[in-house]
Amino acid sequence: MSDIATRLGTTTTGQLLVRSGLEIERILRSLVEGRAPVTAKLPDLMFISRLVAFDPVQRSLMVAYCDHKPANSAVLALRSVVLMCNYRDAQFAFTCTGPRNGEHAGQPAIRMAAPAIMLVLQHGHRWIRAKMPREADVRCELRMGTISFGAKLVDMSFEGKAFLLGDPAIPLCAGTRLQGARIRDGQHEPLVVDLDIDQVIQAVLPDGKRATRIGCRIAAERDKIDQLTRLFIVDLE
Repeated sequence: MSDIATRLGTTTTGQLLVRSGLEIERILRSLVEGRAPVTAKLPDLMFISRLVAFDPVQRSLMVAYCDHKPANSAVLALRSVVLMCNYRDAQFAFTCTGPRNGEHAGQPAIRMAAPAIMLVLQHGHRWIRAKMPREADVRCELRMGTISFGAKLVDMSFEGKAFLLGDPAIPLCAGTRLQGARIRDGQHEPLVVDLDIDQVIQAVLPDGKRATRIGCRIAAERDKIDQLTRLFIVDLE
């Protein structure tokens, strides 16, 4: 959360688009631990509640029932709901899909899919309409000895933790360091970094295709890490 607040303080609008799943997970955990209140504006109703649980494996959120039963029913009738929250140094807005009945700690709750993106606004600023940037297309050229193969950088945190997607059956295992990986986004000169691989799993993508999901930590200078995270945590101008 402190990194988000720091990044907000460097923007001209005080507004960020977060599409890093790693950073969204960090924010949601903090909101749950802080028992932060959330609201949803509904036609003629106001839903006021709090987040009570986040499941990173299932990518789902649990929201406590509010005291107003018609508001609970209205949320459950929606395909998606926009939740807003004021917490510490920022305001958060995010869309969750598929609300349905659930239970947490023996109490009724609403389960919904966790957001894929999140808007964050610094206190003292007003929400502004901004053109949403297209999703980053970040390509990587990885080398292991005499072998080279391509991958795509799909997630990145402030600390350099990252996830890549590559072709199935890439000959790679956890504990490997890949030196001299080249990362490019099509707009800047390629960055040359090292990758410390800590996870290699076979995954099935939403379109049914198979891929290798590579968890790693990017070893590079701070300015390179910052340049890469700006692709996933975007200043909205």
